[in-house]
Amino acid sequence: MPVFLFPGQGSQKAGAAKLFYEGSDAARSVLDRAIALLPDDVASVLLEGEQDALNYTRNAQPILVCLEIAIATHLMEIGVQPEICTGHSLGEIAALAFSGAMSLETTIAFVVERARLMSENVPEGGMAAVIGVPPDDIEPFLDADTQIANYNGTSQTIISGATVSLGKSVAMLKEHGVRRVMPLQVSGPFHSKYMKPAADALKDYLAAIEINTPHFRFLSSVSGEFENDPERIRMLLSQQLYSPVRWTNVMEVLDNHIAVEVGPGTVLAGLAKRSTAAPKVFPADTLEACQTLLSEIMH
Repeated sequence: MPVFLFPGQGSQKAGAAKLFYEGSDAARSVLDRAIALLPDDVASVLLEGEQDALNYTRNAQPILVCLEIAIATHLMEIGVQPEICTGHSLGEIAALAFSGAMSLETTIAFVVERARLMSENVPEGGMAAVIGVPPDDIEPFLDADTQIANYNGTSQTIISGATVSLGKSVAMLKEHGVRRVMPLQVSGPFHSKYMKPAADALKDYLAAIEINTPHFRFLSSVSGEFENDPERIRMLLSQQLYSPVRWTNVMEVLDNHIAVEVGPGTVLAGLAKRSTAAPKVFPADTLEACQTLLSEIMH
């Protein structure tokens, strides 16, 4: 059985939900339930929204989670069942929901609140991708208010920080020979200490919701380890906002596995190809891709 990899914010794509809504009864059932649960302004973007509207954090997070659960449900319907579920940042929520740790109703309410806090309670700042340099060669040149946010592999690391600090860090890296540093189109310094106030508010919210033991093995990108205790999962979901994504650890654990990227695009497949230890990743971003992987990995 394969591993289901659920991508994070940034993978959202206009038209992706509509494609599965129109072509899969299983996915449509999930999306219909989601539309009834989402705030009206978010629900209106799910099927018909343009990319700019979809990129807005308060839309992107709940819509991407709902779509990923719908795609995973479609995969199960056609006979692809996971052995392990894991997710990159936001994708962890879809992984947990699909694994039965949270109901769809709880998941949507939670991710809507998460998106609100990450939109409203965020200082001015940003993130940048550092390409072609291992993390150990990056950290010495980071300003005090910039930190590593994503360990995505030996050749890609994401840094995050306050606007001025991030600018100083990028300049210092370039001065020391780093050729590729790419600013990311995000609305704040995610996965950094600046997200702690939002995380504290989210922790209070999490204390009141029901979280169960996952049905499938769940690999956390916060700890880089398998987790099944509901109380520890609750804690990790709040820590996730200000902790680095340990995707390199996740890829090493899954080395030599077969995996499916359960969401729009192929971001995680790309990271796997550039990693020294990683699973072989198949896309599931279209109905045709789902059918193709069925024949390739299940027979």
